[in-house]
Amino acid sequence: MRPPTDQLPPIPGGWTAREFVLAGRALRLTIPASPDAFLDDPAVLAASARDDYMPYWSYLWPSSLETAVAVLQHDWRPRRSALEIGAGTALTGLAALARGLSVTFSDYDQRAIDLALFNARENHLDQNAKGLLLDWRQPHNQQFDVIFGCDVIYEKQNHEPIVRLLEKMLAPAGQAWITDPGRHQADAFLELVAASKFRVCHRALIREPYPGRPAGTTNLWIVTWREGIAN
Repeated sequence: MRPPTDQLPPIPGGWTAREFVLAGRALRLTIPASPDAFLDDPAVLAASARDDYMPYWSYLWPSSLETAVAVLQHDWRPRRSALEIGAGTALTGLAALARGLSVTFSDYDQRAIDLALFNARENHLDQNAKGLLLDWRQPHNQQFDVIFGCDVIYEKQNHEPIVRLLEKMLAPAGQAWITDPGRHQADAFLELVAASKFRVCHRALIREPYPGRPAGTTNLWIVTWREGIAN
């Protein structure tokens, strides 16, 4: 499938497009064709030396498909505001737009935000889509009813910034959906959440087999404020 790359900047490895049919909904996703090609890019190497940067946004992360299915199947209240953190290729946020949520795509790389908004336009879902450049270490003074984080707890150094971000940006009656395919760092994140102002419940999401990705389950942790503690 040939993406309209004239609307996107050139990147190492170029662009490709895929279409997924999830919970009966077709979503077209333009993504980097070869994410590993970024690893030798001089700009990426320089950014990595400055601030331990990695082009994680360029990968279609393992949990995004079943997270998108769960979002599409959930009975959301109308006009919910949602923030996707570490949006990357933004499949979760696109599913949320398709379900009628107003979605702000956030990432710490502007290219990811631009790509997310591009994909929203390509799927005719951009009416309620916004972008936000966001470093988890510096959360904004803005609150959302729902916060999605798909495959964001793979590094322990990110756990505390994510919890601090939830404390500032999750609305009092809101919920955060954090998904992970079962990496060993998840337990450390759950311990940090348990010691915070939040409570968490678990759901197992069925992971359908796709090329290069076996069947199994993905963990969904739904994080909400403890009663009477919300900011």
